Amino acid sequence: LFQMLMSKVKLQLMDDFGLDVIYDSGALLTRLEGEPRHDEWDVDPRHIYWNPHVDKANIPTYDYSALLYLNTHGSDFEGGEFAFLDDDADRIVSPRAGRLLYFTSGPENLHQVREVTRGTRYVLAMWFTCSKADRYSNED
Repeated sequence: LFQMLMSKVKLQLMDDFGLDVIYDSGALLTRLEGEPRHDEWDVDPRHIYWNPHVDKANIPTYDYSALLYLNTHGSDFEGGEFAFLDDDADRIVSPRAGRLLYFTSGPENLHQVREVTRGTRYVLAMWFTCSKADRYSNED
């Protein structure tokens, strides 16, 4: 199922951005909670996920980012909206189960996830690269 989803997203990106080829660069199932539990799955308790960021600044080989929402804002959780932080205004994307959001990973797409205030928000985050040398390898 996961490989099928990655392939479909990759084909969509290639079609919409006019790319001949792109490669998987990583994926992460994210769980953001309104009342976070502190367990073995915490990445770093000091990490503030709602800080504005650019994906390519975190991992320089990321060229495209994609988010597949697995549940819906308003019914499953509150807060947690995705915001592109443009100079003239914030552009808000409301998560909805099955919605796919994708964009280039560079500084043109400064963004943040707003703080989840109730419930749990689930997203499959995926990144892609144009560099064959920097593609994800499962050989480790």
